[in-house]
Amino acid sequence: MRLCIIGHPISHSMSPTIYSRFFEAMNIDATYEAVDIDANEFSTKIVSIIQHFDGFNVTIPFKERIVPHIVSQVEPPLLAVNCIFQGRGYNTDWIGFGKPLQRRPIEEPVMIIGAGGAARAVIFYLKRAGVKNIQIVNRTLSRAEKIKEEFEVSGNLEVNVFPLEAIREVAAKSKSIVNASSLGMNGEDTGITAQELSGKSLVYDLIYWKTPLTESSRRCEVKTVLDGRHMLLHQSMENLRIWGVPSGESFEKTFWEVMK
Repeated sequence: MRLCIIGHPISHSMSPTIYSRFFEAMNIDATYEAVDIDANEFSTKIVSIIQHFDGFNVTIPFKERIVPHIVSQVEPPLLAVNCIFQGRGYNTDWIGFGKPLQRRPIEEPVMIIGAGGAARAVIFYLKRAGVKNIQIVNRTLSRAEKIKEEFEVSGNLEVNVFPLEAIREVAAKSKSIVNASSLGMNGEDTGITAQELSGKSLVYDLIYWKTPLTESSRRCEVKTVLDGRHMLLHQSMENLRIWGVPSGESFEKTFWEVMK
């Protein structure tokens, strides 16, 4: 089986290392590689990817752009795909995001930084979990407004949107914070200070490694601090299930050896 992950940039992805080591350890006849696709060449390159790979993952910035090119199994308003197998598209992000939260109460309002495919997956899970009050902070308000419109239409959810400049103000009024953007990936500060983090129930940063946000949250003794490794673990196991590859404890062992 030939597998890959596509995105731009893609050099930061740990998925090739994780899957390749797992396949080798379990003697599974499969390969997994990273393919960097320039955003301007996506429409032509994606045709070749679909033809030459049995399955693949999709990351920033193509989770929404991929949808017209495959047979989507994703229900609205999620409209973002991150896992493909034999031309069919799925979303495993919301499952990966939600698994670590299943035994944890989610206090509201929930502030979400970002308005891309990952943010859609987060909101999709939160709504299913019964959350009714979400605050989106994003650089581009129009993207956040689009998500608000699409998720509010079915009722039982209030979504408010704010520019990135309002991040401290919104954080101060929120009980939980989720970073679903790339902010912090290269060490950038979100601008959220200890004053806003004090008393928070949850901070969940979808970036794999330590970020200023997760480090500050731990110093401020936020009740629950999670990073993107927790999401990636469960998302990856769901990817393997879709691709027809057994995972279980053997995959978890390999995963944490790579991501410790």
